[in-house]
Amino acid sequence: MRKLIVIAALLVTGFASYGQTPTDTLPGDPGGLYIYTIQNMSFGAFSHGNNGGTVSVTPAGIRSATGDVLLLNLGFQYYNAVFELEAAPGAIISVINGPDVVLTGSNGGSMTLHIGSHDPVTPFSTVVQPPGRTEIRFGGTLTIGNAATSPPGVYSGSFYIMFNQE
Repeated sequence: MRKLIVIAALLVTGFASYGQTPTDTLPGDPGGLYIYTIQNMSFGAFSHGNNGGTVSVTPAGIRSATGDVLLLNLGFQYYNAVFELEAAPGAIISVINGPDVVLTGSNGGSMTLHIGSHDPVTPFSTVVQPPGRTEIRFGGTLTIGNAATSPPGVYSGSFYIMFNQE
């Protein structure tokens, strides 16, 4: 029986990012790219045995596990990361995922987060006229170690994504 319960309520810190720095004295850049964090990624609650494994969330918000991981429904929600982009119609946007990041636990220990695929796939062209925004959803995979390296607790950290406008 699995005795450990891990809650990976990954509260990924998000910030509004600006492709161009807006100022109060100049008109807005009509070709600027603006990124807004709408939803942080969370893997919900799960339990793992001695071997660990992975928990994944797809861009569509579907959760799955591998290895010695049991997904639990204890009221801790899981969801994908969602950002909105504001850019001129016809802008071609490419996304580059940052490196894997180590998440730290509230009771010590660590897990590794790999940012996965996103929807829409890139490159893509924006079609929405500002102030309308284009939504982009990201999935990810959490690699969980054994009970000693990834003890129960809340794990958190930040990941990096680069949005390029062509």
